[in-house]
Amino acid sequence: MADNKHGSQAIILCPTGSWVEHRLLGLTIGERLLLSLAACGIEKAAFAGTGPRPESGQAAIEVVELSDIDRLEHVMVLAADVVFDKSAWADPSRRDEGAPICWMPGAYIESVLADPDLWLTKRSPGKAGSGPGFAVRVGDRNSARTARRSLLDSLRKPIDGFVSRHLNRHLSLAITPLLIRTGWRPNTFTVIFALVGIASGLMAVFAEYWWSLVAAGLLFQAQSVLDGCDGEMARLTYRFSHLGQWLDSIGDDLTNYIFCLGLALGQARVSGENWLYIFGGLTFIFQWAASGINYRRMIIMGTGDLLAIPDTVTTRNDTIFGKFMGFMRVLSKRDVFVFIVAVFTAAQLPLVAFFIFAGGTYPTFLAVLVNDIRVSRMTA
Repeated sequence: MADNKHGSQAIILCPTGSWVEHRLLGLTIGERLLLSLAACGIEKAAFAGTGPRPESGQAAIEVVELSDIDRLEHVMVLAADVVFDKSAWADPSRRDEGAPICWMPGAYIESVLADPDLWLTKRSPGKAGSGPGFAVRVGDRNSARTARRSLLDSLRKPIDGFVSRHLNRHLSLAITPLLIRTGWRPNTFTVIFALVGIASGLMAVFAEYWWSLVAAGLLFQAQSVLDGCDGEMARLTYRFSHLGQWLDSIGDDLTNYIFCLGLALGQARVSGENWLYIFGGLTFIFQWAASGINYRRMIIMGTGDLLAIPDTVTTRNDTIFGKFMGFMRVLSKRDVFVFIVAVFTAAQLPLVAFFIFAGGTYPTFLAVLVNDIRVSRMTA
């Protein structure tokens, strides 16, 4: 018999009294399960058992009869009330004995279907944790809290910078569940957070007031924290969108560039140094020129995610420029960069904050231009 490792089908076991209708971070357990299955590449699913069945109007999964499940293909078998890490369980070769979710050859599923409740009884209620592979059945308040904690911990990213790991992510993970309760879409909050960033730049203009600079620094850092919330909301509620990617990218650029310009204008007003108007405006132009190059490339690639653009500059350590830009990229991760600039601003050193901004603008523009030329050649 063929032992095909590919799996695109699932059997969902529905025990009596299942908590599939319990809401957890914006979705019912059942709806989250179906959306997670779709994210794993599951295309069709069948139900077994007498308990309530999961429902979702968003999940692109075809519901079929048990007889329509292909016995020649690996099948995902899982409880209807399990919350799991979709990034780990998408792999049909994954093994975790005793978990309430598993992959098995289709030829073996008859032993499960003979008594679904007995099969679930022999499995553990699941494994929680922040690492990959968590799978938790939700059947009471305690297990619901465990599943909630595991979902939130799974939002942490390996690419998070130092400040994000130790400050921003802790705050955003506390705020995101509260925002989800409003029922508003992530894109709505992306726009609101951009307005917070713009407000930080406007406060920086009034540099003659110490409290205005403190407010500018706090708002700038607050936008950096909140910037993680809309993405966390999208991942938790499966409300991803191309528009959301663009709003997030443009919102970050608006915040950064208006804040930098605000610092220059504020110091020009206070000191009377007209060259700051010129230098601030020139820096503002170069910043948007770099973004314009990236936006054009993103449109060509059909994405709104800046990170989707191949990096041919900082990943090349065979040149002095590549080594320098690689070092600059580490220092300029947005969470670290924003925190440093916000601290200098709030500490009544806005001119230092501005020169940190301006000092990174021009090599960044050059790197973006070189990278775009190289990517164009690769594409051609």
